[in-house]
Amino acid sequence: MKKHYYKLVRDRIPEIIEADGKVCEVYRASPGGELRGYGLMKLREEVQEFVENPSAEEAADILEVLTFICDREGITPGAIKAARISKRVSRGGFDMGMILGWVEEE
Repeated sequence: MKKHYYKLVRDRIPEIIEADGKVCEVYRASPGGELRGYGLMKLREEVQEFVENPSAEEAADILEVLTFICDREGITPGAIKAARISKRVSRGGFDMGMILGWVEEE
């Protein structure tokens, strides 16, 4: 019985599946919108797994997928660090655990 996934997987997953005596179908996504879409779906999947089971392993999966996406979007680690610092200075971090309840608008 075939189980369908149609999702981005790590490079060695097909090799691991075949070493387990199973057969799988894989193909390389086109480098444009298709790969971007699968990358974003994978990021959502990994974040959900972290929400359900916060752990170093799940956090590592998020970072791996995020790095993959950022590389393809031309977003460098230096740019991320600079944006993080800038936002922390201008808006603060999350250290105090502030919850915004409401804002009165005129």
